[in-house]
Amino acid sequence: MIKSRDVKETREADVYRLLEREFEGTFIEELIPGILHNFANPLNGIIGRTRLLQRRLEEAIRKTREVYPDAESTLGEDHARLLKDIELITHESDRLFDLFKHVSGKFYAIGDRNLQQVNLSELVENEIRFFDFYLDFKHNVKKIMDLDGDLHDVAGSPADYSMFISTWVRYAMESMAESPVKEFFVSTTRRNGRVALKFQDTGRPMPPELKEAILKGRPGPDVKDERASRLLLAVSLLRKYDVQFDIAHEAGINIFSLEIPCQSAGMRRKAARR
Repeated sequence: MIKSRDVKETREADVYRLLEREFEGTFIEELIPGILHNFANPLNGIIGRTRLLQRRLEEAIRKTREVYPDAESTLGEDHARLLKDIELITHESDRLFDLFKHVSGKFYAIGDRNLQQVNLSELVENEIRFFDFYLDFKHNVKKIMDLDGDLHDVAGSPADYSMFISTWVRYAMESMAESPVKEFFVSTTRRNGRVALKFQDTGRPMPPELKEAILKGRPGPDVKDERASRLLLAVSLLRKYDVQFDIAHEAGINIFSLEIPCQSAGMRRKAARR
């Protein structure tokens, strides 16, 4: 009797895991866009009405001061508090919109596998902002971004670049887990006609076998660590874009650099027609 119950419970657990995986498979491409869309409409309404309310309140107070100048001595402090309150509400509404933008930008990126022009500075900034939802990364890691606002586009799919950046940031976070100083630096620039993307962190040095596997472009037999395997998979997403990788460790700093061809004029015309 006990054995029969155990078999039944095992079967139910297997069914649950199967249905759970099926749900997870639809989450990014089907469910998340709908959730974001449903949040976007009321959020835009709140932000728009908040700014309208701020302008109307400022105008009403201005008119009150003009028509009833003597009342300012009585109402002045109340007016100041009202203006301060609406300013704070507007500021928090804008901050909420920025958080929503980082979330939506992340999920739209990982769901977009179409070949197109990609601005790496914009993508990297959104990825790092998104990672602030990881509380350890937000509160315990000092982050520095030096991103070129006039960077040329590169060819590729947002999903490939987003997956790679996410995987590398997670790898760096895990490498810094035991570091007394946790600093993460990312920069973009243009060098020799290519877009250069550079990451630096204060984590443990990359194992030689993983470094060799990345630089040689093939998985090494000695790479058995799960984190390293994930990183190799993420790196493989970018090889079709003729990305050049360089890895170094200097003065306690890990340096992971990528150089990517700027998007060709033909690619730009192709993307523009889409």
